[in-house]
Amino acid sequence: MTPSHGSFHRPFDVQAHRGGAGLWPENTLEAFGRALALGVSTLELDVHLTAQDDVVVAHDPTLPGAGLADARRIRRLTRADLPPTMPLLRQVAALLEDRGADPVRINLEIKYDALDASGLTSREAFVEKVVDALRIDRLVGRTSIQCFDWGVLARVGEAEPALDRNLLVSPKYLKATADAPSPWFDGLAVDADFVRTAAAEGFTAISPVHGSPFVSGVGDPAYTPFATDDLVERAHGEGLAVIPYVVDDEATMRHLVRVGVDGLITNRPDRLRDVLVAEGRGVPPGFPGS
Repeated sequence: MTPSHGSFHRPFDVQAHRGGAGLWPENTLEAFGRALALGVSTLELDVHLTAQDDVVVAHDPTLPGAGLADARRIRRLTRADLPPTMPLLRQVAALLEDRGADPVRINLEIKYDALDASGLTSREAFVEKVVDALRIDRLVGRTSIQCFDWGVLARVGEAEPALDRNLLVSPKYLKATADAPSPWFDGLAVDADFVRTAAAEGFTAISPVHGSPFVSGVGDPAYTPFATDDLVERAHGEGLAVIPYVVDDEATMRHLVRVGVDGLITNRPDRLRDVLVAEGRGVPPGFPGS
């Protein structure tokens, strides 16, 4: 299959999901360091705010631990309450600088939850603190902000237009409730072809779920793709890059590379590198450090 729109003629974006969660402890400096040594173009990570507005790298809003007994929200804790393996965003910035990994970007997911916002913070406050942290560590020019929530991305554009904005999307986040449009739209009138609205909002990319079943991929007879060649073509036609998430099996990686996506978010960047080499595509250099 011929790649759609030439994949914008960009180097393929190898994004290490949570630093490469299929290989190393996710969202840790160990994972990010090993991903840099392996060779990726982007470190994908998630952030939350502490009670003192520190930007910490973590996927879940609660501390990991022994079930509900340790389900303490990060937003109510100080840095001292968090495990030492949970890094601050500024530590990731320091790691990039230490490795001399100037070409490597960050794809940062703001973990705003439109269904449980009361336990976190407002869209405005979350965006403000993250943007401030990126400015302090001089990361704005090499960072994209991703989120399932359209309102968060709108506020990112208002706060710092230089930041790329990537819309995370899957069918469940587009569905209306019984009496209202999707709460993830934040009141925005989203076209039935969401790609049109994403482009109109000035987003940089869409990151769609690749399909379902999520884990098994294209090799499963029951698989239904969401990141179709039609979606890729429509997005490219609107000037949007397409970077599906989270793709870990080689068959689905190969299929999507051939469809013409611009990158993949994966727990297994080692496999993706192998697929790209086999497809005659370039791979990012490694930054192993001293």
